[in-house]
Amino acid sequence: MSASALLVIDTQQAAFNGVFCPPIDRAENLVTNARALIDAARDIGTPIIFIQHSEGKGEPFEEGTSHWEFHEQLTPHAGEPVVKKYVSSAFEKTDLDAKLAALGVRDLIICGLQSDFCVSNTSKSALALGYRVHIASDAHSTWPSNGQTPAAIVRDVNNDLQSRGAVLESTAEIAGKLRARWS
Repeated sequence: MSASALLVIDTQQAAFNGVFCPPIDRAENLVTNARALIDAARDIGTPIIFIQHSEGKGEPFEEGTSHWEFHEQLTPHAGEPVVKKYVSSAFEKTDLDAKLAALGVRDLIICGLQSDFCVSNTSKSALALGYRVHIASDAHSTWPSNGQTPAAIVRDVNNDLQSRGAVLESTAEIAGKLRARWS
């Protein structure tokens, strides 16, 4: 397998603290699984790129506020890049593709939130750009929407991304492969 990187998408305080909206569905599970992926990647030196959604004044992810900061268990270490994004896909109007190219990355592992927006759209963009995308099927989450439960939305997103060519694996499977250096 070629060089890989972990993208940790929008794991910011506003999604967990309940101030602007209810906490993201299965928040503890998301934190535990994202943390397991981050730890596995750090253990073997796989690059991790943190994606940080940025919004304007009065919005949940208002740039520069405490709500915009990363969850305390999902923060970048010194030297780990952060890509600020202003739209749903982390590739749109950012330097993410250039950062990945500079690292020689062709395989992406994706976790975070929101399943039906930023995780889905970033994954679709990555696939369109020719990346091999590995979705941690149990390490992304969302809120209820349009009469669907978060679990149904996550399932639908996983199925859609898999139908487009993404590889779905559990956190345990991906972390195990990372530690085995994708053997």
